[in-house]
Amino acid sequence: MTRPNRGGDDTNIRRLQPLRVLLVGSDRRFIRVMSFLLSRRGYEVAQASPEHTIEVAQRHRSDVVLLDIGPSRVATGRKVSALQALPVAPGVMVVIEDGDHERWTGVSTIQKWTPVDALEREIEAAARSRPTPLVETADSADSLL
Repeated sequence: MTRPNRGGDDTNIRRLQPLRVLLVGSDRRFIRVMSFLLSRRGYEVAQASPEHTIEVAQRHRSDVVLLDIGPSRVATGRKVSALQALPVAPGVMVVIEDGDHERWTGVSTIQKWTPVDALEREIEAAARSRPTPLVETADSADSLL
């Protein structure tokens, strides 16, 4: 898969497999729209309810998880911690409401309804900054080959 680098230069990013992005949230409209836009740009997109985030992230082997936070920042913080504790942890991004300027320490944040070009840049950055696996599994060893 060849994707143009949207950073402004003429280099290309070459990837053997598309990035796997998991969209989590209860705003069905946001999840459907972003799923459509990202899949059109070549990402492998899955969706999950907040209750099933960890199970779907593991099954999907997500590279990046976008968490659309709800009213409970504590619950979202717990989800972020649980995702970061996975043996093969995905990059995590927290989607914040427009007008909310609070940033989360140590986690990428992006405004809801950000233009898809900016969202794509943030997803690529989150994928590049994924934590190193804590435990090497058969799946992670195969992905290195």
